[in-house]
Parts: sequence; structure tokens; C-alpha cells
Amino acid sequence: MSAAGHGAMSQMLVGEVVHERNGFDPMQMLVDWDYGTVTGEAADGRPIRSYGVAAVDKEIEIAPGIFFPAWTYNGRVPGPSIRCTEGDHLRIVFANGGSHPHTMHFHGFHRAEMDGVDGEYRGAIAPGETFTYEFDGDPFGCHLYHCHATPLKRHIHKGMYGAFVVDPPGGRPPARELMMVMNAFDTNFASANEIYAV
Repeated sequence: MSAAGHGAMSQMLVGEVVHERNGFDPMQMLVDWDYGTVTGEAADGRPIRSYGVAAVDKEIEIAPGIFFPAWTYNGRVPGPSIRCTEGDHLRIVFANGGSHPHTMHFHGFHRAEMDGVDGEYRGAIAPGETFTYEFDGDPFGCHLYHCHATPLKRHIHKGMYGAFVVDPPGGRPPARELMMVMNAFDTNFASANEIYAV
């Protein structure tokens, strides 16, 4: 985009995004951790954490007066920041309420049949279907998850990504933690990003 183009864009961005209309507040999302619910214990005593995630088509306001037809996890972009402790057994019930096939692909170590890659094992979950991903939280660290349906780039661009945080077994030192995930939006679908968000 030319310098004039950037200037024109900055003149358009006057006002405020109405977060209530979107159904999520980006400032709150910085510290909004989804620890799931402990629903049982594995045979070796490790907790079983259960999460519910739904694919939802939703128009969101990404800048004042600029709306984007997003594909979301739980109606927000980025999706929920899923958090656990290393070794926890995770059950993530994924319901595809969207209009396209979607998956959840978690970075980290897990069995191949839980990888969420389109065309492999279970593959993409069709609209209206549900699938349960089960794996152990491993290794500890900050990871990502995203839709791995094809075309991959389009699904991520439309908003299907989020943070996956695995805490070490002994916990982390006390700190004020914030999770920031950067994205860019191609609002006119011309293969160039017009809006950036953190």
C-alpha cells in the first residue's frame, strides 16, 4: 500500500469498536485463561481436563466501522487461551457450528490421530459434527492451535487460531501474565493485509 493509502486508512479509523457487539473485549482476552474443568482422574492419578470449543461464523468489528466475516473458535478472535499443566490429560470437545469443515491442530506432542490435520485420520470435522480430541498436555511452554483444514492459510486468516499454554509441573513463578497473539486482516480479500491487531 502506498504512503497515501496508509494515510487514507488512518483517516477512516475514527471512533471506537463496540466490544459488546462483538461479544468479547480484547483487553480482557489478555488475561482470560480457559483451564477447562477437571472431570476425572486418569488411572495414574493425573487430572482429566475437559474443554468445550465450537466453530462459529461471526461478523466482528475489527476497527471502528470495519466489519470482517470471521470464522471463530467460541465466537472470538483469537480463540480461547487454553491452559493446563504438563501431564494433564486433555479432552477437547470440538463442535463445528460453522459453515465450512474445520479442525483443531495443537502444537506440541500428541498421537497422530489427534493431530487435526485435514486428510489424516479423522481429518476435517464437517458442519454440524462433533469430535473429541484427547491428548496429554506436553511439553510445557507457550504453543498455538489453529484450524488445519485446507486451504490452511484461509482458515487461519479468517480467525481460527488461539494460544495453548502448558504450565510446568511445579507451576510458574508469580507474575502478571498477558497473552498477546498478533493477526492481520485482509478486509477486501486482495491478498494484502489492511488491518493489524494484537
